[in-house]
Amino acid sequence: MNCYGRRLRRTGPEQLNSRNDLVSPPQHSRVNGWSLPLHTFQIVALLFYTYLAIVGFGIYIPLLPHGWKYAAYAVIGVLFAHHLVAHLVAITIDPADQNVLAKKNYSSPMPVFDRGKQKHVIQNQHCYLCEVDVREKLTC
Repeated sequence: MNCYGRRLRRTGPEQLNSRNDLVSPPQHSRVNGWSLPLHTFQIVALLFYTYLAIVGFGIYIPLLPHGWKYAAYAVIGVLFAHHLVAHLVAITIDPADQNVLAKKNYSSPMPVFDRGKQKHVIQNQHCYLCEVDVREKLTC
């Protein structure tokens, strides 16, 4: 058994040009966070948020002394409401670029990216999956 002749900590695929047959492209395009099927993290986050609301408002706050209950309900309620609104806004927004939104047909499946033709999906401000020019993001 010779372990010196090969790299044990390989980080890339063995052959760059061969396509993995186990990974298939998605059959539909996601518009936003409401597009089905939901991601597993979305379900876990919803269950965790519900659990914290039930435990916080149903168990922990009622166990506080009488003078602290109303303040705790107000503070925790405002925090939960703010988080819920921010979460719903983040799920609802479509993050696509304006040029992609103008051309995109969400009923068609997502095209497969061929690394043999291009190195990156977006290169020189052009998206090779959507076949549109994307605008440059300004950063401060």
